[in-house]
Amino acid sequence: MKTIKSVVAKIIALLLIVLFTNCSAQKNDVYNSLMEFTNTIKVINTHEHQRTPSELEYSKYNFWTLLHKSYLVADVNSVGTKNLTVEIINKSSLDEMWNMFGEQLNYTANTSYYKHFLEGIKKCYNYNEPVFTKEGIELLSKQIAAKYQNYESWFDECFHKFNFETMFLDQYWAPHNFDIDKKHFTLIFQANKLIYDIGPGKLVYTEQNSDFNEFAKITGVEKINTLNDYLAFTDFMIQRAKQNGAVGIKNSMAYGRSLDYENVSRDRAKELFNKSPEINKAEEKELQDFLLHYILDKAAENNLPVQIHTGYLAGNGNQLENGKPTKLNNLFLLHPNTKFDIFHGGFPWTGEFVALGKMFPNVYLNLVWLPQISKQRAIVTFDEMLDCVPYNKFFWGGDCHLIEEAVGSLEFGKQVVCEVLAKRIENEQMNDETARKIIRAVFSENAIKLYQLDE
Repeated sequence: MKTIKSVVAKIIALLLIVLFTNCSAQKNDVYNSLMEFTNTIKVINTHEHQRTPSELEYSKYNFWTLLHKSYLVADVNSVGTKNLTVEIINKSSLDEMWNMFGEQLNYTANTSYYKHFLEGIKKCYNYNEPVFTKEGIELLSKQIAAKYQNYESWFDECFHKFNFETMFLDQYWAPHNFDIDKKHFTLIFQANKLIYDIGPGKLVYTEQNSDFNEFAKITGVEKINTLNDYLAFTDFMIQRAKQNGAVGIKNSMAYGRSLDYENVSRDRAKELFNKSPEINKAEEKELQDFLLHYILDKAAENNLPVQIHTGYLAGNGNQLENGKPTKLNNLFLLHPNTKFDIFHGGFPWTGEFVALGKMFPNVYLNLVWLPQISKQRAIVTFDEMLDCVPYNKFFWGGDCHLIEEAVGSLEFGKQVVCEVLAKRIENEQMNDETARKIIRAVFSENAIKLYQLDE
């Protein structure tokens, strides 16, 4: 009897294994099919900070250079023993770098920053190891040094290999530069400097500034003395950006101040402008708040969506509370004709981020950077977005400085979207046709429509 029971138990166990294996295979088939489809899409990358080596401060390019310009450097520094710096990279050998930072790098092998950086390196350089090793880094560094001899060609190769159509370029380091490579990039106008610099006689708006020279030639305003002068210059810069192909305006002011913008009257702004620079911090904020509201009205007039950084702040150390998404609530109420593209899932306030997209027809939700910060939270957030918000309001972006990290970012974005959609198909919450429509929308069609790229 015991023998019969034992045989029956073994048969049942084998059947369960076969059933589980078949179910797992079917799940993998759905996910893999969606990934294959996603890989065919020409991607509209709605946010990048791509730089060329000539713009950066490195004297050589190797694995550690790329790591330093990636998000992963924040986790390496967060280990808390030694900070990785440009100076150390420029003067140190690969052996010295590993001896100083190899252990710190190993401690980060669990994070999304590490894994998405590794994903980009794997795809660009055919790196096959599951983690970064001393020997692997030495081989990678030789490849990187060779590719960076002609970075323009290398960037173009990766750009097309991984099916980018265009990257929206936010030049926070040169916000008034409109001369960009339009073969690969689409211009986003960075508004931070205009807002921070509001006041008479700022150095950037002098006769040495080519933008101001052009403005003075057209308007006859030789120096900014009044609030009206400054607003006229603001109008000029927005128009100049649009004429040079800008499709949107960017606000990343959470890095320097809170995202709560009071509705300050024009009379109060005029009073503060005339009093400037003898104003205190609270008054300075009022003046900035006024200009942001003014720019939002101009964005609506020019049909330029406004991208806003919300949530987590890159690097090590800052005021996290600055970027809380619900601080923007009054802007969405006061500017119903302005379209807002809010970034980063509002992490860690992802629920607020989703709720704002659900509440306001003019608020769109961008997964940009969230999969790199936390892949698991990105999965939960995208699932929640699908529960709450029409999918014509979703976007993806990379938010990286060099092409390798952008490739890893894209791969993580695809994995997040396809994993959530595959699960919904398996649970019969969605069919394959709808899932593919959503994929096209997230990675291409929604951006084309909102940012009028077809024009």
